[in-house]
Amino acid sequence: MKRLVLLITIIISLSVSAQQGSVKGKLNDTLSKQPVPGATITLMTAKDSSLVSFTMSDASGAFAFSNIANGSYRVLITHINFHNVSKPITISNPRQEVDMGIIPMGDKFKTLNEIVIEAEAPPVTLKADTVEYNAGSFKVQPNASVEDMLRKLPGVKVDRDGTVRAQGQKVNRVLVDGKEFFGTDPKIATRNLPADAVDKVQVYDRRSDQAQLTGFDDGNSEKAINLKLKKDKKKGLFGKLMAGGGTDDRYEGRFNLNSFNNEQQLSAIGMANNTNAEGFTIMDILNFSGGGQMQQSGGSVSVSITADDQAASMINGNNANNGINTTRGLGLNYNDMLGRNTDLRSNFFHNSFNPYVDRTLERQYILPDSSYFYNRRSITDDLNNNYRLNLSLEQQFDSSTSLKITPSFTYQNSSYRSRSLYSTLSEKLITANEGVNTTEGESSGFNFRNEALFRKKFKRKGRTFSAQLTNTINEINGDGEQRSINAFYQPDGNLLNRDTINQQNEFNSNDNGYTARATYTEPFGKRMLMEISAANSGTRSVSNRTTYDFNNNSGKFDEINDLLSNNFNSTYGYTSAGAKLRYQRKKYNLALGAQWQRASLEGNVAMANKDTLISQQFYNVLPNARFQYDFNRFRNLNFSYFSNTNQPTVTQLQPVADISNPLNIRFGNPILKQEFIQMMNLGYMSVTPYKSTNFFAFLTLRTVSNRISTSDSINAVGVKYSIPVNVNGVYRLSGDLNWGFPLKAIRKTSLNLGLNGSIARNIQFINSNKNSIRNLQLRPELRVESNAIKNFNWGINYSSALNRTEYSLQPALDVSYLTQEFGSFMNWQLPKNFFLATDMIYTVNSGRAEGFNRNVALWNASISKQFLKNNRAEIKLRVSDILNQNIGISRTSNNNFIEDTRTNIL
Repeated sequence: MKRLVLLITIIISLSVSAQQGSVKGKLNDTLSKQPVPGATITLMTAKDSSLVSFTMSDASGAFAFSNIANGSYRVLITHINFHNVSKPITISNPRQEVDMGIIPMGDKFKTLNEIVIEAEAPPVTLKADTVEYNAGSFKVQPNASVEDMLRKLPGVKVDRDGTVRAQGQKVNRVLVDGKEFFGTDPKIATRNLPADAVDKVQVYDRRSDQAQLTGFDDGNSEKAINLKLKKDKKKGLFGKLMAGGGTDDRYEGRFNLNSFNNEQQLSAIGMANNTNAEGFTIMDILNFSGGGQMQQSGGSVSVSITADDQAASMINGNNANNGINTTRGLGLNYNDMLGRNTDLRSNFFHNSFNPYVDRTLERQYILPDSSYFYNRRSITDDLNNNYRLNLSLEQQFDSSTSLKITPSFTYQNSSYRSRSLYSTLSEKLITANEGVNTTEGESSGFNFRNEALFRKKFKRKGRTFSAQLTNTINEINGDGEQRSINAFYQPDGNLLNRDTINQQNEFNSNDNGYTARATYTEPFGKRMLMEISAANSGTRSVSNRTTYDFNNNSGKFDEINDLLSNNFNSTYGYTSAGAKLRYQRKKYNLALGAQWQRASLEGNVAMANKDTLISQQFYNVLPNARFQYDFNRFRNLNFSYFSNTNQPTVTQLQPVADISNPLNIRFGNPILKQEFIQMMNLGYMSVTPYKSTNFFAFLTLRTVSNRISTSDSINAVGVKYSIPVNVNGVYRLSGDLNWGFPLKAIRKTSLNLGLNGSIARNIQFINSNKNSIRNLQLRPELRVESNAIKNFNWGINYSSALNRTEYSLQPALDVSYLTQEFGSFMNWQLPKNFFLATDMIYTVNSGRAEGFNRNVALWNASISKQFLKNNRAEIKLRVSDILNQNIGISRTSNNNFIEDTRTNIL
């Protein structure tokens, strides 16, 4: 740690103390003899035109560069209304000042047509609210992906899991020539498209369909990236193929093939590996509430016999960072214009996800006057197959009227297997219960969703009407089997009794719902807009479950268990109406509104020859507000407030016991109230693209009234009884700061400093005693990256995560733990097209339970050779986890327990 601090101190000292050359000049219009503001001035090396720095001319046409190292350079000046100007300069001593004087700029529209000048694109240009990067100015290795290129763009960050962030915000959508590429998953585009196919990268805030219709910003924008392809790629065939094999029968392969012809886009991608590599986001797990029977996810049902509610063997409990995963995917994407006014967008994607997870868990539960322990070792082997089809057809009847229809269909089949060994121990480590549980089963289901959106613009600007109708149909069917043996012990350790379960179950559920919404906007003057909206929604859910016990006499599963068999029917609907007033000026915009909502939930539970009726009515007024002030187009302050509600499910309301898990018995609470959620966001953004500096600050407060929490009671043999209850005083305050800037003393080197954290409060009850849980998280981060040496780039980073949790019931059990991560990487282009790359991450864990404070050094390295025309082919030798130390360790402490887990990992 001391060495890292010393290195950082040296780097910052160099940036402050170094004396280097400078360049300045002034731009002037040759015809009007007036200054030329807003031009982009780019400083590049003369030898290879690589980017050194760039800036913009001010109102007087002046510009300047400072701290320029000795060498030969080229100054490129570009402006949308003027011809490009390119001039060479040389810095020969550290204190030299180069004054380029007054530089004449020729107006494009007032010069002779016979003179043809080839335009040269600068590395970064600014067009209204869009930052546009010239992809060719940012060098990447041949055969690199778009993700590799994005890592080099000023103001853009790519996390290790592939998440892209631009100007401090997560990028939720990546488009190709303005069109979706395999739906809305950004990773499919960034990880599968080759970087050398891209001409421009455009980063902007994509406004909602409603804002695009009215011309007024409604605050519902999202950060987006549009990849503009090179002209030769817009008409032609291009792609990439990769295959590899390794030790321990590891394999990895992927391909992408693209055929573009202007508006017509056809793409195919595929991948297969057992190395935990992702080419897309692991998602698309169907989730049907089944009318409130119990949560079903990935086709498996939570029936695992454990002492807690998080131990179920369900597919969505695993992810690509845990276990050993085998992943396959295959997809087709087709976009085209059918005539002048019909836009077709479509894609099909199939993925198969098979995680094998071996997890060890140690948990300490908190009681009012003591604590107890729960340990588990579980092995799960799940398989999920998913097929997804998305279509979009937009018909533009005229310049003011359009209809967009967007159907989607998903089919999924899955299977699951799990085996768990577990035990519950008293504070004195005397066994209260222990057992073994095995579950297995399979299921299949589908999800159909269709949306129709009609939009109409009237002659008066801002007057619009839109109507939207959405309907959904879900269905899932499956069966499973459970076998378990549980032993319960007296406080002195003697056996009290044994419980054996040997059951099969069948289940099916379906949901059918719709939502209709209409919105009308009316302008008042040039700056004010009134929006009036109304909506109605309804969903009907049916869920049936039948459980059969094993009959020793017949040797079959033919005895219906009435206590674990039930039929649920429920309906949920709401009617809402609201109004919003928006006021917009050049520097700021303001929106105020409120929505009235009436919601109803009704259900019928048939179980053990007993029917239970549930009926709830909810009335709310939900206010919302938004304010944004633009200091200039690169610096703004924004505030937003909104509120919404969360209704209790039929499962939480039903006054019957769920005894499918004899160690964790659940009851419903028919007098539960709905949650009322308020969210406030404050954000400040300052970006100077031409200086590669940025500063972001975000603060979010979330409060919940009538939060649906749990009240648990524990008996002498470790059986937990849970009931949902409403609590108040739950909140979470989180913040994020990020500051990035170049180190002027070291050319092409940047420093990024980050700090994010949160303070949260949760409330639960244990044996009728209130437990207030306060959690503090603090995560500082530092990152230095450099491309100062030709054909060689490197980086170092440090981050840490401090977590502290305090319990009102047992202050003696307050816990603090720390994770520190030191990282570095190096990429070196050797002669004759050889490449050497290496990276290391050293993780230090402290404050955990014994056996979980492991320090891990994860070191990877590769060497490759590129050949064939334009280096289109590459052969690579890669070694992962050279020191064989990788292991998955995590800690959780924000509930009524402190939990440490260790998971097998590749």
